[in-house]
Amino acid sequence: MEKGDNDNDRKIVTSVEIVDTIPSVKDNETTSNTDIVSAGATKLNDEDLHRLFQFRNLAYLTTLSKDGSPHVTPVWAELVDDLILINTFETSAKNKNIINDKRIALSVVEQSNPFNMVSIKGKVIEQTAEGAEEQLKRLAKKYLGIGKYYYRKPNHKRIILKIKPEKVMGLSIHPAFYFLAYSPWNRG
Repeated sequence: MEKGDNDNDRKIVTSVEIVDTIPSVKDNETTSNTDIVSAGATKLNDEDLHRLFQFRNLAYLTTLSKDGSPHVTPVWAELVDDLILINTFETSAKNKNIINDKRIALSVVEQSNPFNMVSIKGKVIEQTAEGAEEQLKRLAKKYLGIGKYYYRKPNHKRIILKIKPEKVMGLSIHPAFYFLAYSPWNRG
């Protein structure tokens, strides 16, 4: 048998193993799903969550249409205290959907590191026009670099959707571990 014919000869030992399955737990060990984090990955903490909303990362908001089908929209968002604030116009599909069903799902992926991400389930606790114009200017400054949103239609009344997160699931993987997923030794 020549070197390289055996799969074990081709594997290079690394300090990180990327797997598609949850690691098995031995009889004498106990763990919970929240304790299982692969090497190179960390649990998303409050600081990581705030950082995702601090920069120009788009959020993908999912609302439920009248027929129950999902409606996904990329939106600008900010995290203030423990509420997620999204600016939209009063007659938008997402706002109409929220009038019928307050439940939402939201996903944010960091632009510069797509392995820093969060998925959030929650409910819209308030829809208000108060402060919506100022927030739109603040979001335009953050996302566009200018304090004005030029694509706004004059007859669109702006509102803020205030979302209370109920379940937050996130992951943060350091960029140094990217190469392992694409390593020629991991081809199967």
